[in-house]
Amino acid sequence: MKNLLRYLLILLSLAAITVHAQSPKFPPAVEGDFVLRDFKFKSGETMAALNIHYTSLGKPARDANGRVTNAVLLLHGTGGSGQSLMRPIFTDFLFGP
Repeated sequence: MKNLLRYLLILLSLAAITVHAQSPKFPPAVEGDFVLRDFKFKSGETMAALNIHYTSLGKPARDANGRVTNAVLLLHGTGGSGQSLMRPIFTDFLFGP
């Protein structure tokens, strides 16, 4: 799980996270896919390929140590879409001033 979170944070460091594409408040959304090969769970079970779809926006801001300081990671259940988190009730709070 620690490796999964590390990979997710790396992905999100490429940008912050997305908002509805028509929103003039935020940069355009960028969607992508990332595949973790031979992923091992804490239980010892493995998956040949763990597919992660992500949506991001903006550019990473790094501190003097090179760490991204403006990334926000939102996770959702597997039964829906991450777009459910891109409504103003979330985005205005998380990405606004």
